[in-house]
Amino acid sequence: MSSTARYRVTDRPATVPVTTFLWQSTGAGRVEATGECPECRCVTTRVWEQVQYVTKGPTVPGKPAFDDGAPKYARCHCPTWHVDRPAEIPDGCGASFWIAPPPQGVSL
Repeated sequence: MSSTARYRVTDRPATVPVTTFLWQSTGAGRVEATGECPECRCVTTRVWEQVQYVTKGPTVPGKPAFDDGAPKYARCHCPTWHVDRPAEIPDGCGASFWIAPPPQGVSL
C-alpha cells in the first residue's frame, strides 16, 4: 500500500486533540487507540502498556497511565508507504498529534 502523501516530520503536534479514535482495552494492562491520522488520513494505531518504560526505568507500579483523563501523545504508525520516508523509519508519515480519551474513561 502506498500514498502520494509525503513523509513529513512535525516537531510540534497539533494543539487540538483528535476525538475520532476508537479506544479498546485488550486486557492485561494494554490499551489501543485506532483512528485516522490527521496528517495523512491513513489508519494508525497507538498502543499503551500498563508499565511505560522511560530512560531511567518503569513508571510507578500500580499507577494507571490513564487516571487523569488528559489527552495522550501519539505519532503516526500507519503501514502506508509515504514518499521520501527515510529507509530507517519502518512506518508512519512523521506526524505527531494528541488523542482525546473517551469521555467515559479507559480501564486497564
